[in-house]
Amino acid sequence: MDISKDMISPLINDLSNKNEDIRWAAAYALVQIGAPSVEPLTKALDDRDSVVRLRAAWALGRIGDLRPVDKLVAILRDGDWAVRMRAAEALGKLRAHKATEALILALRDEKIDVRRHVIAALTQIADPASADRLGELLKDADWRVRMGAVLAHSAIGDEKSYLFLKTATGD
Repeated sequence: MDISKDMISPLINDLSNKNEDIRWAAAYALVQIGAPSVEPLTKALDDRDSVVRLRAAWALGRIGDLRPVDKLVAILRDGDWAVRMRAAEALGKLRAHKATEALILALRDEKIDVRRHVIAALTQIADPASADRLGELLKDADWRVRMGAVLAHSAIGDEKSYLFLKTATGD
């Protein structure tokens, strides 16, 4: 069966439905459709409704297509912290190495949940370029941030990361 815009458009519209179950069901359905959903979901990242943006980012991360990486990087600066969190999560699932620099900057986010998702994304990407900034997080006040930084360094697995881990063993 050919997936037409007639099937995708109503699902995109349902991302803003008042019923949360319908919103999530639409996002899941768009993930199941896969590649034909990527372009409409990428456009949905510009929607005025933050709920639509965060569901679109979530779905794009699970589809696994790298085309929306630049747009996902852009919404790491969204005004809604939940959108920023889902964008970071999506970039991690996509293992988007070209997003490493933007994710490193997003480690400064004021919301702990966003920072934790950014750390998780950097863990999935495992880019040695993030080692220095992750090393700074080994002294963060929040133990979850410190633990995330340890896991990220373990995933990176280079010599520099192991030196950071060695210094963190007293925590």
